[in-house]
Amino acid sequence: MKLVGCDYRFLEDSSARIEKGRWFSPVDFKNESNVCVIGKNVKRKLFSIGRTDIVGDTLRIEDGVYRIIGILSNEYGTQYPEVGGQNDMILIPMSTARAKFKDYTYQREGRQFKITRIAYDLFLVKVNDTSYIDNTSKRIAAYLEKVHDETRDWGMVVPLELLKQREQTQNIFTIVMGSIAGISLVVGGIGIMNIMLASVYERRKEIGTRRALGAQKSDILLQFLIETVFLTSTGGVAGILLGVGIARTITYYSGMPTVYSLWSILLSLAISSLVGVIFGTYPAYKAAQQNPITVLRSE
Repeated sequence: MKLVGCDYRFLEDSSARIEKGRWFSPVDFKNESNVCVIGKNVKRKLFSIGRTDIVGDTLRIEDGVYRIIGILSNEYGTQYPEVGGQNDMILIPMSTARAKFKDYTYQREGRQFKITRIAYDLFLVKVNDTSYIDNTSKRIAAYLEKVHDETRDWGMVVPLELLKQREQTQNIFTIVMGSIAGISLVVGGIGIMNIMLASVYERRKEIGTRRALGAQKSDILLQFLIETVFLTSTGGVAGILLGVGIARTITYYSGMPTVYSLWSILLSLAISSLVGVIFGTYPAYKAAQQNPITVLRSE
C-alpha cells in the first residue's frame, strides 16, 4: 500500500472506476481536505471480509486522519513505476499532499542530508490514437534526456508493450485452460458412453419387446439419444447452478465481483448437450442393431 497524491483527472486518465462512494471534488482540492479514495486491495487488507460499509470510515496515516469517500478499482491491473498498482493505493488530493508532506525528499549522505525537490513522481500521458504511441514515447524520452542530461533519474513505461505481453500470457492461459476443459469433456463423455452401453445391455429385453411390437431401428436410436442428452444436460444444469452459487458466495464473503453472462450459460448448456449427442451415438446405434428374436430367446 502506498499513499499517493493525485490531481482531479487521475481517475479518467488511468481508466479506473469508483466501485462505491465518490471521487474527489474541486472543493476537496481547494480546501486541502483530509479525504481519501482507497484501492479495492487496500479495502481487503484493512477491513474484515464481507464488510461493505466502509465509506465514511477514517484512516490514520502518520499524524493525519483521512475520511474514506470512495473505493477505486482498476480491472486491468495496471502497475506504475515506484507507486505500484491503483488497487493498492491510498489516494489523497494533490493539494492535501503538498500541504502535509511538501515537495522535498531527504537522503542521508554521511553526516549531511541531501535535500531534493520533487514536484511529481509520476506523469500519465494519454494518447488518443494508438498509432501515435510509439512516436509520442520517443519524443518524450528525447525531451527527458535533454532536460535530465546530468543524471538519468527517470523511467518510462509504455502500456501498449505491457498489454501485448499480457495478451500473450492470457492466450497461453486460455489454451491451457481450454485443453484441461477439453480433456475433462472427453473423460466425462467416455464415462457417459460406458454408462449407456451398460444400460443397453441391461435393457435388452425392453429393446427386443419394442422391436417385436413394431418399433423401428430409428425409434430405438432416437430413444437412447434422447436419454443420453437428457443425462448430460442435467449434469450441465447442475454444473451451472453450482458455478453461479460459488460465484455469488465469493462475491458475498470477499467483496470481489464475479461476472457471468447469459450467453456463457447457454453455451455451456449447449456443449453439455453436444457431448451427449457425440458420445451417445454409439450406444444408441448398438441398441438399434439388437436382433429382437435373438434378444428375446436369450431372455
